[in-house]
Amino acid sequence: MYWCETHKTNLYTSIGLFNVSNEPLNVSIEPVTVWALKGSLEHPLKNCRHGQSRILTPMEYQLLLRELSPKFRVLLKLCCVSGFRISEALSIRRTDLIGDTITLRKNDTKGALETRQVPIPSDLVLELLALPTEGAFFFSGRELDKPMTRQNADYVLRNACKKIGIVGFSWHGTRRYFINTLHHSNVPMKVIQKAVGHRHLASTSKYIDVEPEHIRQAVSLLWSAV
Repeated sequence: MYWCETHKTNLYTSIGLFNVSNEPLNVSIEPVTVWALKGSLEHPLKNCRHGQSRILTPMEYQLLLRELSPKFRVLLKLCCVSGFRISEALSIRRTDLIGDTITLRKNDTKGALETRQVPIPSDLVLELLALPTEGAFFFSGRELDKPMTRQNADYVLRNACKKIGIVGFSWHGTRRYFINTLHHSNVPMKVIQKAVGHRHLASTSKYIDVEPEHIRQAVSLLWSAV
């Protein structure tokens, strides 16, 4: 099931995700995207693996890219633009990528709800294909016929964040980035729900952060009528 391609441009370009050489890009950040990357203080930040992951700032994102090894840089980019859970991203087989589209198999999704398909940018396709062929999966584990474990991915990310002083971020923060950025770019909630594989719209809504300036912007639309 495809999610609407017309909504992916802002997500791909908002923090300069996709230069194949992995060099930081000088990018122009739209105000709504900057907000979506800030993270909300309304929710308790992740601490000792508890609480909700925040969203990285553009500078933190670039610092983290530099700290991670090439394989984990690609994994971070993939999670940011696909909305995949980390376990879903790790489960992707090389045969699941056709053209610019990744097919996430039903049995690899949370709750095994349904197969879904998500397009990714061409530069990221090249980076995925350039990863060493170590097994059936793009992110294979020590046993090449099995994917890397989530525990391994978590360990690498925690260590990288610790080295550069990033607190309160986990892989799930990339999913929050995906949902918030699309929502505040006026993508319909039903489209976002399908993209991230939620059964109920209420599950997607829980990810949305609303700040005072968003309420002001919304209600000000009516001011000219009174």
